Amino acid sequence: MSSPQKNTLKHTLSCPELTVINLPEPEKSEEKVDEVNKLYNRVNISEKIANGVFFINLIVSAITIFEFKYQDLFFIINIIFSITAENERRKSFIKESFNVNLTKRKTYKYYNNDEQESLRKMGVNCFENLFFTKYIAKKMLITESIKVFIIVLLYIILLIQVENLELLVLITQTVFSSEYFFKYIKFLYFKVHVTRIYQKLFDIFVTTHAEDDKVTRIKILDAAMDYECLKFYCKISLSSRIYNKYNNKLNKEWDELYHSSIVYH
Repeated sequence: MSSPQKNTLKHTLSCPELTVINLPEPEKSEEKVDEVNKLYNRVNISEKIANGVFFINLIVSAITIFEFKYQDLFFIINIIFSITAENERRKSFIKESFNVNLTKRKTYKYYNNDEQESLRKMGVNCFENLFFTKYIAKKMLITESIKVFIIVLLYIILLIQVENLELLVLITQTVFSSEYFFKYIKFLYFKVHVTRIYQKLFDIFVTTHAEDDKVTRIKILDAAMDYECLKFYCKISLSSRIYNKYNNKLNKEWDELYHSSIVYH
């Protein structure tokens, strides 16, 4: 990675996760490379389509007694794309932390830290990702909660206004049998546990400045595995809009935190 004089290395993903340097001792180019990002682009597109189908289905159901049959198909496609992307990300995580070649997909200059390949580097990389993810999830909570509130409010209004029992049953099935509310609950679960794991690593690297001993390495491994399991279970796609909007701000804040509190002096 770069020297302290060139210490602002910016994330370039729609979902800021761990990546890898695939080139042995690459030249000190400033150009960033991230082939794994293409997989997350597919996830974002399929999720937008699935959400769009849900809202179309809801609107059409409120107008006529009709229901789209393809919503679940888009959610399944989204899950497949998400699993593929997370598998590559996990391989990249291991490769970046230990310089072991597990994937052909290339990324370069993703992390803003100067750690040598080790279990400590794995922990710092994970901490950096959590730093970004925690902020983005906090911003996403506002918009996601507003969407759910609007859906529930419209449903209550329809319950009061609509007298057609068959239409009410169809609307109820559309709203509550969908993946949308379950995704929102998973998002809340994801956000809570991202904060919890972030605090684990904050205590290790910032609060206590723990020595690189056996106990610390076990705690780092526990936190990293905890985060990987959380991502795989929840399959939350972080907002690329929020990420792009606050990327420069977050990179600057992380750079300050790393060089003031984490890096060995």
